[in-house]
Amino acid sequence: MTERRSAHRRTEVLSAAGEVVAARGADGTRFTDVTAATGVGVSTLQYYFGTREDMLIAVFRHAAQRDFDIVGERLAALTDPWERLLVIAGHLTGAVGSETAWRLWVESWRWALRDSGVRADVLGDYRRWHELIAAEITAGGFGGTAPPMDTARLILALIDGLALPVALGDPGLARAAARDLLADGLARLLGRRTPPL
Repeated sequence: MTERRSAHRRTEVLSAAGEVVAARGADGTRFTDVTAATGVGVSTLQYYFGTREDMLIAVFRHAAQRDFDIVGERLAALTDPWERLLVIAGHLTGAVGSETAWRLWVESWRWALRDSGVRADVLGDYRRWHELIAAEITAGGFGGTAPPMDTARLILALIDGLALPVALGDPGLARAAARDLLADGLARLLGRRTPPL
């Protein structure tokens, strides 16, 4: 029971630490910042994670898995591949909900440039998203001559391209506009007719 409580508390701390990293950036986040946000002492954070860098890597991994879990829960209620693709894409762009996850994704990219372990994690996450999107393309029998994995790569590139301005709060790209552009782009890539925006 105590181990379960400790694991649950560690998960809560990771979620709260993610909010801190999203707000302050990974380079600006210290144990004391997470302590201020959680009430968990520095010594407990060191016990949970070891070093500050290990805590940040754990935050990135937790956030990435949380995104997969959230999307998985939403997909469980849907059967239409087009609707499922829109859910995946909408979540990943931050066009729906909070952009905290996307800010953490950007921070993990930055760390991946100089840390081979984080790089492997980020590339593994991309692979998982590509596979998920490609599976929906296959299930939907969407048109196009490109292999589903190639189309999935293009879709994720489109998602990333729309997500960054949303995460940065670009006044020229509201969430609703990003969502509409995304749906239009997906329809074009998949050879699907959609009503004009």
